[in-house]
Amino acid sequence: MSERANIIKTKEELADGGWKESSLSGGHHLARTIEMYEELGFEVYLEEIDPESCNQCTTCYESGNETMYRVYTRSKTEGEA
Repeated sequence: MSERANIIKTKEELADGGWKESSLSGGHHLARTIEMYEELGFEVYLEEIDPESCNQCTTCYESGNETMYRVYTRSKTEGEA
């Protein structure tokens, strides 16, 4: 897995940097999601989120006591610009 910045960014900073929200994930599925995007040539940025703030069903994450992440991606060429 590639290194990910520990810097919290605003949605505007992410968009300006070419990042696009791709999914919400956690647990074992998160690792596979990251691996898949990296295999496809994308950089991955993760933002830990509070399940209550995502306005979606979070029962599976909460019952498994998993941390949820918003997954952002951008092509590696956009990151070089």
